Amino acid sequence: MQRMFKLKAILLGLMLVISSPSFAGASLVLSLNSAAPFALVPGPKDNRQGNNLVVNSAQQAIKIAKRSYSGKVLKVQSSSVNGHPGYRVKLLTNDGVIFYVSVDATNGSVSRN
Repeated sequence: MQRMFKLKAILLGLMLVISSPSFAGASLVLSLNSAAPFALVPGPKDNRQGNNLVVNSAQQAIKIAKRSYSGKVLKVQSSSVNGHPGYRVKLLTNDGVIFYVSVDATNGSVSRN
C-alpha cells in the first residue's frame, strides 16, 4: 500500500516538473515551436496520394486491371511492383481460376502473376 502511494507521489511530482514552464525541456519545445514554419514530409503510405502517380487509389487499380483481364475482383491491396508503389489485385475468372494482377502506380502498367 505504501509503495503504491509513493509511486503515485513520484508520478505526480514528475508531471508537475514536466508541465512547469521553467523545465529545461519546455524552453526547448517553445523555441522549436516559435521557429520558422516547416513542411511536413509525408510518410510511406501517404506517397500514393501524389508524386505524379498514374494510379492514386485501389479503385483506379481495379478499373485498370479489369480493362486488361476479365473476372470478379476478390481483393486489392497496396504492394510494391518492380520496386515502385502499386497494387496487387486478386481476380476470379468465370471458369473458377484465381489469379493475381500487379498494377504499377507510377506508369499504370499491368502484369499477370
